[in-house]
Amino acid sequence: MDAYATLLHIGARHAFFGEHAVGRFRFAPSAATAALLARHDILARTGAEGLTLVCPRATRTALQAGALPALELEFDAWSIGASFSLVTAPAPPAADARLVFHSAGAVHEQQGIWRLHAQPQAGASAWSRAVIPNRAAGLDDGGPRAPRPAFHLLLSAAAIAAALAGHAAPRFLVRFGARQTRWRYYLLGDALGGGPARADAIDPADTRDQADGPQPAIIDLDGVLSFTPGGYTELAGQHRALTFISEQAIDMRQHPPQRLQLCERRGPDRQVNRILIKRLPNASVAAVGREVAPGSNETGGQAVLVSEIYIR
Repeated sequence: MDAYATLLHIGARHAFFGEHAVGRFRFAPSAATAALLARHDILARTGAEGLTLVCPRATRTALQAGALPALELEFDAWSIGASFSLVTAPAPPAADARLVFHSAGAVHEQQGIWRLHAQPQAGASAWSRAVIPNRAAGLDDGGPRAPRPAFHLLLSAAAIAAALAGHAAPRFLVRFGARQTRWRYYLLGDALGGGPARADAIDPADTRDQADGPQPAIIDLDGVLSFTPGGYTELAGQHRALTFISEQAIDMRQHPPQRLQLCERRGPDRQVNRILIKRLPNASVAAVGREVAPGSNETGGQAVLVSEIYIR
């Protein structure tokens, strides 16, 4: 293998998993690109960081000099783990939209990294509903039972030559942002420290309640988030739950870092009287729903994602 050299790397990062998380995407060349790689004796090696291409040194030199202008490489990428469509921002504009990243929009970062989109994270412009000419095979799902690729990468010979000008093997990278949800807590009576919710229990959302009486509240130990009481909600099985919803939309994370407490406040200055739950569980992607944003028209209003957390 002394006659071979690393040509380039391709990879992706997702804010949901964290910038340094690897092994979250699987890459493979399209059928046409696989044939092209074989013709030029270019090998594709998969790893935790993504996909690496190695080739004869003569081929690398030719690409660096721009002597193979017709070479264009197409790759499909699949997400491993959480549902890509659920956690990725921005949301697709249509069910048949595809995420396509072309090296023509590459931005040179430090240390030989080429980002395949203009902004720090992939934006709405990457979504495309039109099949790129002569790319039908590369963008095909592969059949009704085959998993659909999360996104597609297209690397031109010109972009590869420009990236190789730095001599080190370049890394073409896509970075995805995470979607945001509002967190809604459903607190059943036992969670409030007083058994099943009573009909005469103080509702923190009701301004008619006693001004100085004890009221439950959710506080953020880091002072970033604030939660608004939503009153009592009737649940299935004749259960009542006190609800709180975050005023801010919160980035989805595989391991959310938030530190929230359920406490009881009392008195005119609403000081914390006692801690009811020292650490509330954070939201997961397992219970996410859509609802119309407050103040929006129910038929044409803006939909927001809401994560539901039930505390007993």
